[in-house]
Amino acid sequence: MAKLLFVMRYPLDFHDNLKGKFDGQMAAARALGHEAFYLGWNRQGIWLCGQGEPTLLKRCPWSGMPAYSHTLLFVDLMDALTAAVTKQRFALVYLRFMQLFGNAPKAFKAVKQSGAKLVVEHPTYPFENGKTTSLLRKPVFWYTDRVFRSITPMIDLFTLIGDPCGPTLNGRPAMNIVNGVDAEHFPLHRPRPEDEQVHMLALASMSRWQGYDRLLKAMAASPQNMVLHMAGCEGDGALAEWKMLAKELGVDRQVVWEGETYGEKLNELVARCDIGVGGLGLFRKGQFCSMTLKLREYMARGLPFVYAVDDPDLPEEPRFCLRIPNDDSLPDLEAIMAFARRAKTDRAVPEDMRSYAKSNMSWTGVMKPVLERVGVPCQKQ
Repeated sequence: MAKLLFVMRYPLDFHDNLKGKFDGQMAAARALGHEAFYLGWNRQGIWLCGQGEPTLLKRCPWSGMPAYSHTLLFVDLMDALTAAVTKQRFALVYLRFMQLFGNAPKAFKAVKQSGAKLVVEHPTYPFENGKTTSLLRKPVFWYTDRVFRSITPMIDLFTLIGDPCGPTLNGRPAMNIVNGVDAEHFPLHRPRPEDEQVHMLALASMSRWQGYDRLLKAMAASPQNMVLHMAGCEGDGALAEWKMLAKELGVDRQVVWEGETYGEKLNELVARCDIGVGGLGLFRKGQFCSMTLKLREYMARGLPFVYAVDDPDLPEEPRFCLRIPNDDSLPDLEAIMAFARRAKTDRAVPEDMRSYAKSNMSWTGVMKPVLERVGVPCQKQ
């Protein structure tokens, strides 16, 4: 049994869309026979969590300032990482790509001096595909790139989600991974044949690259007996634009703006819907192949879905999912409605989708080869 430390932006006191992913990765590490620790933060500071009572590693006097979680948090996380590997010996530190500042090299050196292996996950590869951002943040990415170049020699393995990377990256070992899912974490969906109206769920942080304006335009061009539930908070101004667009197109009565939705409220919303909708505009940030968390959650829940981007993990099973073009064309809403009506009446689909997710999309299957690649042996699964 080895001790593993996961480092990412993990808020302790409020919801974050990525917490489900991090929890799944850590649950997989435990299932593979290891102890999983992580750095969690709140207004008091950054804590070492995972086994027993949390231990305060770093007080964060600036945590109440606006935008702290997107700026100074990353400085505090590196100080907390240094403290963590000084207090305990870990076999591995698994760090999700984040903004890095001047104290990061010291933290990485402390990791290496402690004897731990260092794995860095980049959730979007090639890197340029993940840098669609505002002009104000471009200097931050530039500085982070500069810091990363200085610490790259200390990285034992890059794990990359996206295009094939080959065996090395920038002279360091590298491997492709995919996003996984903890299927048992979600309640199983049940079809709703008794309701003639089709309910679709668009679950996301509402950014332009989600492409939901395509669906709104299709609703206006081909009126159908349907309701679109938009569940998510504002991302880059797209939500406000889409609300205005829905009114201009005359489909606003068919759209329910649910706001940010998670936990039991999200479970209840999924139960009222017939199909999910994945991102329909990833082409807008240059992505044509992607392994998104949202589609894996739909698969684990047993909720059939519509999507646009190429995802090599998805089955060619028309009962589970319907792919539309990943471009600016108008979606074929009649085909989508026919898919949704079939989903309403096939009671076997949810269980079949979950079975597929367990066999092909589990975090355990994703994490095992990563750990073994850096010499951390795992229990058989």
